[in-house]
Amino acid sequence: MSVLALIVASAAYFCPKKSSSVTENATFDEKVRGIIVDTVKQNPQLVMNAMGEGIAKQREDELKQIEKNVADKSADITKQAMKFGKLESKASVICFIDPLEKACIAIQKQMLNLVKAKKDLCFKLLPVAVLGNDSVTLAKVYMAVYEKSAEKAIKFIEHITSSKGDMDKKAIEASLKAAGLDNKEIEGMMDDCDKKLAENGRLAESMKLPLVPAIFTLKDGKATMLRLSSAEQLAPAIEATLK
Repeated sequence: MSVLALIVASAAYFCPKKSSSVTENATFDEKVRGIIVDTVKQNPQLVMNAMGEGIAKQREDELKQIEKNVADKSADITKQAMKFGKLESKASVICFIDPLEKACIAIQKQMLNLVKAKKDLCFKLLPVAVLGNDSVTLAKVYMAVYEKSAEKAIKFIEHITSSKGDMDKKAIEASLKAAGLDNKEIEGMMDDCDKKLAENGRLAESMKLPLVPAIFTLKDGKATMLRLSSAEQLAPAIEATLK
C-alpha cells in the first residue's frame, strides 16, 4: 500500500465524516487533499510512520536490485577482481573498496585474516577511487602489484594497511620493499592500470553501488549485501549469509 493510500484509508477511520478542510461543493481532488490535511493535523505520528515504512520498503527494493545486479555481473566481477584465498571455492566474497577510505582499510585487514586462516572462500577485491587523486594512485599500485604476484599483493596490502602514518608515496615505497617488489618496476606498470581502474569504476556504477566498502557474498548465483556496523562483523556476517 502506498503512503497516500494508507493516509486516505486511515483518514476514513480516524477522521470525522465531514472534513473541516473541505466544503460541500469541493471537487474530488480537493476532498482528498482535505482528508490528508485533517489526517496530518489529527494523527501526525501515523503519517510519519507511514512515510518511514514507505522509505524503508523503497530501500529494501533498491538493495534487492543491487544484489541482483551483482549476481548478474558476477562473470565481469570475477574477470576484473584481484582474487585471494581459495580460487576454486564455490563461495565468493566480493569487496569494492577505496584503498584510502578508513572503513575499507579495516575491511582489508579482516579479509587478510580470513585468507590466512585458509577459509573456504574466494575473496574478490575490486579497488575503486572515490577520494581523489591519492586514491587513484594507490588503487593503481594495488593492481600493478597484484599483476606481479597475488602472494606479494597480500604482503603489500598487509604492510600498507598497517601503516601508522599517511598512506603516501613514502609508505607505498616502504610497503613495496616489504613485499619484495621494485618501486621503479611498479611505477612503470601504472599507466597500464588506468584502464583497469576505469573498468572497475564503470562496473560499480552499472550496479548502482551506493557506497564503499560494498561487500557481498555470492554462492549458487545468489548475492547478498553485507550490512556491517564495524569491520569486526565481517567474518560472522559471511558465515551467517553462506549457511
